[in-house]
Amino acid sequence: WVPDRVAALPRRSHCIRGPRTGKRATMRAMPYLTLDGRRLFYADHQPHASGPALLLLHGAASSHLVWPSPLRRLPDTRVLALDLPGHGRSAPPGRRMVAHYASAVRQFIEGIGLNKVVIAGHSMGGGIALALALEPPPALLGIILIATTAHLRVNSALLSNCHAAFDSAADFIVEHGFAQAPDALRGKTRQAIIDAGAVTTFGDFLACQQFDARTRLAGVSLPALVISGSADRMTPPRHVDALVDGLPHARRIRIDGAGHFITLERPHEIAGHVIEFMKKVDSPRMNTATDTYG
Repeated sequence: WVPDRVAALPRRSHCIRGPRTGKRATMRAMPYLTLDGRRLFYADHQPHASGPALLLLHGAASSHLVWPSPLRRLPDTRVLALDLPGHGRSAPPGRRMVAHYASAVRQFIEGIGLNKVVIAGHSMGGGIALALALEPPPALLGIILIATTAHLRVNSALLSNCHAAFDSAADFIVEHGFAQAPDALRGKTRQAIIDAGAVTTFGDFLACQQFDARTRLAGVSLPALVISGSADRMTPPRHVDALVDGLPHARRIRIDGAGHFITLERPHEIAGHVIEFMKKVDSPRMNTATDTYG
């Protein structure tokens, strides 16, 4: 990895936003990092904050813009929101295996020199975080798995429609992804999926379909916070229950009435739980060799 010294970009980005907070997040820097001649883009908020950093990994057919302000502007915390390869402003191609995305994230962590980091991943991003926790880099303190499971099953019709009828696939994702959301938010989410493109979306869903860590969960020694919605139709609660039962040091948060796009529906609640977790994993009293996070 060779860091590119890139100043903050002059033009404004269009974000998918959850409920309005009345405040604007301060974006300190929006640089790139180069891997094998291909650039990865990331937004870096409060880069000079002390303590563990939070690295946000988006899900399939998405980008760093999906993370709402309450999660991007945690108090006194460096928050990095990465565009995975082939997504957003990062160079193509995307990947077709979760392990390959995890490899890119591992090199990203090493390339920018993070010493302490917690990874939070939504859906496919959670699968990537889980894959990293199975063979953790030295800097990784814990993982936050949001609307994800140990086996990321994908509807077969959805997978085939990524090529045959991409508009219909985008409609399906939005329809099944939200439990409750205004039409404007649904429309922005659908447009973000269309912008990701059929090829990248198909590759992401193929990566999800092939990912299965169910037999390896006992080997995760790091603390894990697992957050899901009771109305999630894409990662049903029973599958999340199995994930939590298999992880040795996991705490479960279930938010009533929330769907798969839980970070957009309930950003303030998610942020509160993330803040609590970040404080606990940085505590010298936490010893995952003997204690369960809770």
